[in-house]
Amino acid sequence: MGRNTSAGTGLPLSLSQYERLIDDGLASADSQGGVVGHVTARRLAIWLAYQPQEPDFTRGLVHFSRTGAISHALKTQLRARARSATYRHQPQASRLMQYCVSRGDDHGPIGNHFASICDQIDRADLMLTGLRDQVRQGGPPEPAWPDADGPQVLALAGQDTENSTVSLILDTTTANIAMYAITAYAGDREAHVREVEQYGQNLPEGSYGRRNRQAIAARETRVAARLRAIERAYRTAIERDAVATSETAATLNPEGQVPNHEMELE
Repeated sequence: MGRNTSAGTGLPLSLSQYERLIDDGLASADSQGGVVGHVTARRLAIWLAYQPQEPDFTRGLVHFSRTGAISHALKTQLRARARSATYRHQPQASRLMQYCVSRGDDHGPIGNHFASICDQIDRADLMLTGLRDQVRQGGPPEPAWPDADGPQVLALAGQDTENSTVSLILDTTTANIAMYAITAYAGDREAHVREVEQYGQNLPEGSYGRRNRQAIAARETRVAARLRAIERAYRTAIERDAVATSETAATLNPEGQVPNHEMELE
């Protein structure tokens, strides 16, 4: 496994890098007691497609990796391989088959830019994996600011229209800058609320001017509350990661030295 490189296959990543990301995706799915998500399923399909396979099976895998669409032939071929005790890549085929089953009757393409978005997520996840490795091997890298040489800017966004949510993936430096701006803007909104409320108290009870100031204060309070929620979520994530890193270091190096660091088939 992992003998090919991106330069030799035309892949965005090397097969060994896909294997690393697949392992992380499988571990995450196992910890949640469910099947893999779209991104890990695509990584499995890419990896399987670059192993010696029958042409029809390879075409189905490639089509899925480009569009997210699951053909009837691909599902049938995956089922046969997942149930075969002699198929060399049975574990990978089984996990991909579980994913196909979890899609139910939804076998069509996933979005308009499935492959390109997944490629961006792959690179982002690989970058995060590299940063975690650096932490385990001796602490986090020095922070770099935009006016100095540093890691390339990473800013990705994905929208889930069904759940009305947007997910952001940022590099650490960009995230710190964004959080500074969010915190500052939240402070401005809160200060505006105090000013409006103070002015409104001097207006006659029940007057249009006082009701208008109350409406403005309520709106600004809602805006500030959302900004503060983002700030709290970010700080909680950073603090939790720091605790986890410390616990991992203590486990790997109890002496205090620097570490070297399913769903049934149909």
